[in-house]
Amino acid sequence: MNRMIMAIVVAVMSVVGGQALSAQTGLNIAGVFTPRFRDMPEATETLISRGKLKNMRLSLYHSLTIKDRPELAEEIERMVAKDGAAAVSKEVRYASGRMHYGFYALPPKDKVNRYIMYLNGHVKGDDRILLLYLEGEASMEDVRKLVKRK
Repeated sequence: MNRMIMAIVVAVMSVVGGQALSAQTGLNIAGVFTPRFRDMPEATETLISRGKLKNMRLSLYHSLTIKDRPELAEEIERMVAKDGAAAVSKEVRYASGRMHYGFYALPPKDKVNRYIMYLNGHVKGDDRILLLYLEGEASMEDVRKLVKRK
């Protein structure tokens, strides 16, 4: 019985994890959602798909927050900026010569809207780097409202 339950849990995690990995395929930021970053003790990954996001008109919410590792900001910022170069809409703020905030609407893929949000708190005295990838029907304004609520 326990083996069956464990097999089911592993299968479900593989499907959800696989969906998240395939969502970022072709994007530079996919490199951030890998074990190199997400398995750090200072990292917190959040992955929500489908059901719990339906009311928000999203199908995927994938975030990685890294605390107390300011030396990683430049590398992550480069990945975000490369993907952001293809954005159809963007809002970027700089502080102390570094990207502090980036919000990008990427070209839709298979009629699904895609968004990247990046926050480097280190440039404003916070100890966090946040990378957020979202997919779904939500508009850019819907995503802004969602993030402001949090």
